[in-house]
Amino acid sequence: MTDDSLPLTGASYQMLQAPTPLWQRQTVVSDMQDPEAWVLSSRAGSIQPDTSTYARGTQSLAFSTTGDPSRPTFADLALPGADMTDSQWDLWLRAEDYRQIDGVWLELGEDDDNYIRLDATPDVRTLRTGTWCRVTVNRASTRSVTGRPSLARITRVRVRVNPAARSVASRVWLGYVGLIPTTDSGVVSVAFDDGYNSDYDTARVIMQRHGIPTGTSYIIADKVGKPGRMTLDQLVEMRDIHNWEIAAHASTDLTTLDEAGVRSEFTTIRSFLIDHGYRASANHFALPMGRYNELVLRVARDYFGSVRTIDVAQETVTPGDPFRLRVFYCGSYTTEIQVARALAQCKEYASWMHMVFHRVDATPDGAPESVSADNFERFMGHLADSGLPVKKISEIIRGD
Repeated sequence: MTDDSLPLTGASYQMLQAPTPLWQRQTVVSDMQDPEAWVLSSRAGSIQPDTSTYARGTQSLAFSTTGDPSRPTFADLALPGADMTDSQWDLWLRAEDYRQIDGVWLELGEDDDNYIRLDATPDVRTLRTGTWCRVTVNRASTRSVTGRPSLARITRVRVRVNPAARSVASRVWLGYVGLIPTTDSGVVSVAFDDGYNSDYDTARVIMQRHGIPTGTSYIIADKVGKPGRMTLDQLVEMRDIHNWEIAAHASTDLTTLDEAGVRSEFTTIRSFLIDHGYRASANHFALPMGRYNELVLRVARDYFGSVRTIDVAQETVTPGDPFRLRVFYCGSYTTEIQVARALAQCKEYASWMHMVFHRVDATPDGAPESVSADNFERFMGHLADSGLPVKKISEIIRGD
């Protein structure tokens, strides 16, 4: 991935047009073009410029890990005192093998006694394709705060790569670090996979009781009208009467298919939705079982405007990569406390909490994807009490 922005050196800053029209501006912290700007600050591992792969300009910064979790690799960038108070952080990352990495942390502050630590990869699967991945981070990803750091005057940026347990030496590339202005408010989406009739019979009713205005059902074309699934008439009612969005899903593990097979799956569900009058929402796809690879993501860009994973993290309201949307995944194991805490983070840090469910059952069968109606009622009660706006996927991707 390359672009035509002016190269920068050291800790220089420049305002430039953002890669999507939804971001009014973007501040470059480091585009990796100055080989002297970043300094290895760990006793283990190494860093070096790499001109063979890059996100911007002509080079990136390669972090070599030790394979020892107790000996991470980290490097520092000195700044003159940057105001990051109202910012989100934008990183381009690439992993040689994500399974060898426990995570990548972004540390912002002044020194070892005063800094905030953010988890840039709360779900390391985000780096699974081995290609460049754009990751946006906000304060909802805070792991810890040491001392009394002031985001109004950041003088040190540290990127830390942590080896996984029982891993081998590997590499992670850093291609870019930037700032994006935070949004005015957090937002929540409530989505359901597979088109179960509990969307219509149970979830919708509970949501309406709490004044929650909309939801998104990701449906599977060949399951519509089958036992336990919504019918065509119910889908129409969900859209026209209840203001729901009917989007695209599938049941085949796309990573097992070649390009022709992936295109066939995408064509089937997209054509089904368009033929039945869901042209706008046909633009949004949920990955079966959350599985993807580089081929799936590349081909998806020919068919959709967004692709939803099951990678777990608070998403930014304008996501760094709309073809790798991260979620707050809900199952039988999800607790009321977890939901309340995530909603509080969403509100405080103006993030996107993309809640994903499967079945909402009056009598759960014990399956991980089954959420009891009683628990769902409690979850929606917390959502209603939060005062956060609830939007469809298409509204957020369009910036409505």
